[in-house]
Amino acid sequence: MKDSSVSQTIRRVLVGVGVLAAAATVTAFTLAPTAQQTQAPTAQQTQEVDRETILRGRQMVIEHGCGGCHGGFDDPSADGWLAGVMSPAQEFVIGPCLWEPGAEPCWKTRPRNLTPDNTTGMGRFSERQIYNALRFGLRPGETADVEITSTTPGEGNFPLVPKYLAPPMPWTAWRHIADEDLWAMAAYLKHGLKPVSNRVEDSEGPPDFWASFLTDDVIGTHPSPAFPTAAEVMPPAGAADLDQVLRGRQLVVEHACGDCHGGFSNPASEAWLAGVTAPFQVFPMGPCLLDPADPCYMMRPRNLTPDQATGTGKYSERQIYNALRFGLRPSSTPDMEITEGNFPAEPDYLAIGMPWAELRHMADEDLWAIAAYLKHGLKPVDNAVEDTDRPEAGWANDWDALKGTYPPPPFPTKNEVGG
Repeated sequence: MKDSSVSQTIRRVLVGVGVLAAAATVTAFTLAPTAQQTQAPTAQQTQEVDRETILRGRQMVIEHGCGGCHGGFDDPSADGWLAGVMSPAQEFVIGPCLWEPGAEPCWKTRPRNLTPDNTTGMGRFSERQIYNALRFGLRPGETADVEITSTTPGEGNFPLVPKYLAPPMPWTAWRHIADEDLWAMAAYLKHGLKPVSNRVEDSEGPPDFWASFLTDDVIGTHPSPAFPTAAEVMPPAGAADLDQVLRGRQLVVEHACGDCHGGFSNPASEAWLAGVTAPFQVFPMGPCLLDPADPCYMMRPRNLTPDQATGTGKYSERQIYNALRFGLRPSSTPDMEITEGNFPAEPDYLAIGMPWAELRHMADEDLWAIAAYLKHGLKPVDNAVEDTDRPEAGWANDWDALKGTYPPPPFPTKNEVGG
């Protein structure tokens, strides 16, 4: 295989990150959880971890879309919350076979049980091992419970032969999350959830556990390159606060916006947030993922750069904020503050592939920071992207059936522990 073909295969495999997260929404209708909750941690055990840390971890888990693959979508009270695969409908294929049946390579991915069950979930792993999975992408089951100080194999406790999590797990973006937030996520998974006995078969993957795929030229470096890169621009004087723009950049990177919209976690990429620039970035969505005879809609991630003709330049920061908070398409929603009194009677929602139902749980100031970065921190790129396919009635019925409540239900729900 030529180098160009290898590069394209890598990118096609990694684009599956966004495809899989989006595809999880389709399966939510068909889940029939059968797993049983096992003995929950005692009150004394949960009190050993600061309640605010657990709540912060819960917030991060919700807004980063963990439930989109691992179960429960954005609703901690849903059956199967973070309990992993409970139905064949939750299994996905990753690789070129997603676009071309029979193409190679082709692997089946099975989201794991993240609850603290000692036998089938995360209970047998330490918070350090969970942290190392989020920061370094290392499989907890094959990585020692040690502090890691390097990313060079064989140095600083980094495994000589690392075994990475499969690409559907967006650790390449999450490694950019602040340390205290990664530790909070680990604390929530260990101490904020009731254990569920649900054994999930291992995901498939290449013999090197993805090492040859996860190179800096594909996934970017950690930490991110200095701002501004060749794809970015300093905000014009008076247009936006630089600190707000930098905060928006941080959030765009750690929430994996580039996995679908271009550039993965690398703001220095030529394709950074420019939308579809190659055919393999277009992916299928809909019931066809479960049955090829059913309807299929092609998703085409949009150009998020502030180009006036082909990107988000023609929209205000308010319209971008409304897209993130309420899922409303900027092109069909007026530039106005949305309240209960003026929410559209017939909302025109973003396509299912856009994870706004999770992003809406972010703090207001963070959503505004993302809008500021997209408007004032990026260089405009002239790249017209064809509209995404959609059902005749739009996506309202699908979203109403999928998303949980906003704000999330109070902690603890039936799936959680603590008080």
